[in-house]
Amino acid sequence: MLRSSLFASAALFALSPSAAPAAFLNYNEVSNGDLSSNPLVPTLLSVEIGSNFIEGSVDYRDRDYFTLTLPVGAHLTAIILRASSGSEATFLSFQSGSTFTELPGGADLRNLLGYASFFHSDIGTDLLQTLGSASDAIGFKDSPAGEMFTFWVDQSNPGGANYKFEFIIASDIPTPGTFAILAAAVAIALPRNRRATPKPLP
Repeated sequence: MLRSSLFASAALFALSPSAAPAAFLNYNEVSNGDLSSNPLVPTLLSVEIGSNFIEGSVDYRDRDYFTLTLPVGAHLTAIILRASSGSEATFLSFQSGSTFTELPGGADLRNLLGYASFFHSDIGTDLLQTLGSASDAIGFKDSPAGEMFTFWVDQSNPGGANYKFEFIIASDIPTPGTFAILAAAVAIALPRNRRATPKPLP
């Protein structure tokens, strides 16, 4: 019973997100430079398993386009709005691939994976599910399929708006450390071979 409990505990730890090492993107336009305003040449960024942050600002003359490349076997599980300002709604949308094919003012919603508008009051909200259920968009359930996505952030107000997103990435592929933990758990759980004690002859 004890061995089974130890195996279950080790397996749960090995498969939990906390078992993976923490490494993430923390991009800020103030310190890292302005994000691209060209949908055909977005800023290319690589994210890691865990939480990744992008912080920027937009207005009616300065849109932001950036492409996120996920690790192999990973998927996007949440986009948490961590900061937002502006008197009007800020617009967020995305597509699969390394470019954004739709232009402002004439975007065909049917070519978007999803879109959403958000306000200051939405801070702390997971925008991914809103994106996935957007009307007329391609849409998705839970997580979008793919390992490369290009995002468009826009604001029609001349006063502009600031934003900060937390992109949470998870992996379906166990890390080498995970395999080691599972192997140790199996070794604990398996009964040891004991040499039988010979019985005395009658």
